[in-house]
Amino acid sequence: MSTRAVLVHGAWHDGRCWAPVLAELAAAGHDAVAVDLPSHRPGAGTDDYVDAVVAAAGPAGRVVLVGHSLGGLTVPVVAQRLGTERVAALVLVAALVPLPGTSWHARTRAEPGIMAEGFGRGQLRHDDGTTSWPVEAAVENLYAGVAEEASPAVVREAVGTLRPQDWTVTREVGPLSAWPAVRTVQVVCAADRVVDPRWGRTGAVVPGAEVVEMAGGHFPMLTRPAELARLIGEELRRDG
Repeated sequence: MSTRAVLVHGAWHDGRCWAPVLAELAAAGHDAVAVDLPSHRPGAGTDDYVDAVVAAAGPAGRVVLVGHSLGGLTVPVVAQRLGTERVAALVLVAALVPLPGTSWHARTRAEPGIMAEGFGRGQLRHDDGTTSWPVEAAVENLYAGVAEEASPAVVREAVGTLRPQDWTVTREVGPLSAWPAVRTVQVVCAADRVVDPRWGRTGAVVPGAEVVEMAGGHFPMLTRPAELARLIGEELRRDG
């Protein structure tokens, strides 16, 4: 049984954002699946996210867990649940990284400068606790730089898939007790306008992780899918 890549999206997205990477991985003969987290559902927390990823991983076999942006809060908890006998590696792509014993909100208060300055302007906040992006604000803020790296058409398609995002997962103290004892690759995007790349470059975000820098902005699955798929494929082959 081949090692499976399980791709976990970030805030406001669903599994469709991984379509270009899935196509590249399939062309290379790899087994890969993209998860739809219940992140649009008010009150959904880390355990709900983990359940969705575990279901996508399947009942048996080795996996490489790939978490983009907010998905980085979930994949190490999945590794904790599945155990080292099933998890070959974690790949964190421009990712938020949980700190055991605290919430993401608390971590950002204790470590200012994690998020890029100005990110988040233009979001709509709703009475149920979710936020969403008007089209113009998504183009100008969330996807800043993507049209230049890829094309306006890529941005239009991405904006059309956005959905509301609940924030319970960032407010709760997550269930991660310690960083999983598995290989971890932390991908820092050099021109990231969401997660400040200077934070990732410190090498202290995940002690012992291999830090890999990739050119471009926060969404390499949209702008550099072949490059990102090669990196993921290397981890799959490493376990083969």
